[in-house]
Parts: sequence; C-alpha cells; structure tokens
Amino acid sequence: MDFFTRTLITLILFITTMGLGACDNNSGKASNTASPENSAASPAAAENAAEVITITKAHIRATAPGQKVSGAFMTLVNTSSIPYALTSVSFNAAGMVELHETSMSGKMMQMRRISQIDIPASGSVELKPGSYHVMLMGLDKGLTAGTTETLTLTFSDNSQKTVEASVGDLSE
Repeated sequence: MDFFTRTLITLILFITTMGLGACDNNSGKASNTASPENSAASPAAAENAAEVITITKAHIRATAPGQKVSGAFMTLVNTSSIPYALTSVSFNAAGMVELHETSMSGKMMQMRRISQIDIPASGSVELKPGSYHVMLMGLDKGLTAGTTETLTLTFSDNSQKTVEASVGDLSE
C-alpha cells in the first residue's frame, strides 16, 4: 500500500471516528453531554501500540573489534485492527539509531533511511537483513555474541515498548 493510500485511509478513519463521537445517538446533532451509551471508552480507543504489538526474534548482529555500526532485526506482530508504525528505536550504546530499508535499484542494493516502518492491522512486518532493519551507529562498545541488549521502540501513537535483543554472531 503506497503512502497516499495509507494517508487517505487514515484520514477517512479519523473523520469517521470524530464524526461518530460528536453525534448524539438520538438526534444526530452534536452533543456536549455524556450519555451512558457513549461515555464508556471503546476498546480501540483504550489500546496503544505498545500493548497490541508483540515482538519476536529480536536480535542484534555482533560487531568485529573496532566496528562502530551494527543492525537490529525482529518481527513486529500487530494483534489490533488498527494499523500502527514503528517510528524510532533507541539504544543507549549508540550515538545514532535510524530505521532503514534495503532495496534493489537496478542491479545495485541500496540502503536508505526511512521515517517509519508500517505495521498493518492484524498483520506483521519482519525486520531482516536485506529489507527493513534498525541501524545502530556510533557504537561506544563492542557487541559480543551471546549477550543481551535493550532496545526501546517508539510507535506512531508515541507509546513505547522495551525489548531484550540477543546479540548473535557476525553472520546473523
């Protein structure tokens, strides 16, 4: 789904949600008073991405001596009927962390920074070498296979989730 389509769907859902919330069920006119029917928050409104997105297979590639760059990979599973996006990741041992996408441009592999990684409603996205991934740059320590590191993921609704990622060998 391209950016325009995602934006249009999001806008339609937003307008629909706002319009339904502003109308009184009996008259169809705007109402400032709460009634028992509309005063309870819906489950969708109460959830946030950090609660409904599960992370599996989180791992970071180990570094060679002196190497200051690595990649983090994982699978993000959205159990909600609402689409979300991963908008940033933080890692205390990195000077800079960016979301990246690797793709083919002609006969060349090209890696580029992206602003977010979409996680479809009731779907998943895999961050893996040669595709979406998290770049950890300016590392202030080496990453040793067999250890565990902590990443903090931030989603499009500004909710955050901390994940423990195992450090795999250089080939992962």
